[in-house]
Amino acid sequence: MNFTQQKFSRVYADAAAFSTKFYNVEELISSPNITPADCKELFPMFVFDVTKRSEKLKNSVTDIQIKAQLLANVPANTEAFAVGISDKSLIFQSDGQKMRVEY
Repeated sequence: MNFTQQKFSRVYADAAAFSTKFYNVEELISSPNITPADCKELFPMFVFDVTKRSEKLKNSVTDIQIKAQLLANVPANTEAFAVGISDKSLIFQSDGQKMRVEY
């Protein structure tokens, strides 16, 4: 993805299609009402779908690491949020740098 070069269509498409895929709701009903410009400037959301993994891995923990190379410093007071949706009860713990899951 490169937001400065307007290369973020996959990010936008994945975020816009999330509720349709996850909740199996008609796209017209579940439209997020976010334009590509809003996605870029206000709501850059990254959706990682790990449901299409091997059957052997479905009963194990999925380790997800997110690494980003930024072209500029992140503005002060910027916040990032992670939402994990699972069919298991989990507790997320963070030290401010890394997040881990406790059962």
